Amino acid sequence: MNTTAPNGFIVTVEQTPTIPATALKEGDTFALIGNDSPLTILAKRRHLQPLWLLDLDGHDSPITLRDDEPTRPLCMLRAFDLTCQLCTRTSRRVLDLPVHGIPRTWVCEQH
Repeated sequence: MNTTAPNGFIVTVEQTPTIPATALKEGDTFALIGNDSPLTILAKRRHLQPLWLLDLDGHDSPITLRDDEPTRPLCMLRAFDLTCQLCTRTSRRVLDLPVHGIPRTWVCEQH
């Protein structure tokens, strides 16, 4: 997957359609397998190994997920410090992993 980004070109690889619950962070939006309802994480804390308690937007009670429980990511904003493969200039980019994929390389606008 290729993403045109301001000030350059980012080459990415597609994120897998499911990820384990342990990969989720506060602010991420995901869906449980077999359910299309989006869930946004307000807080994530360790309960008992291997369980997480997730406080969700719009829900009064937290839910519990196992570390390895598969989830379907909908929005996972992550910041990456990328280095141009041609001139070694660096730049910070924020990508939505389910939409843009995982960055592998970047070429700045200078090339």
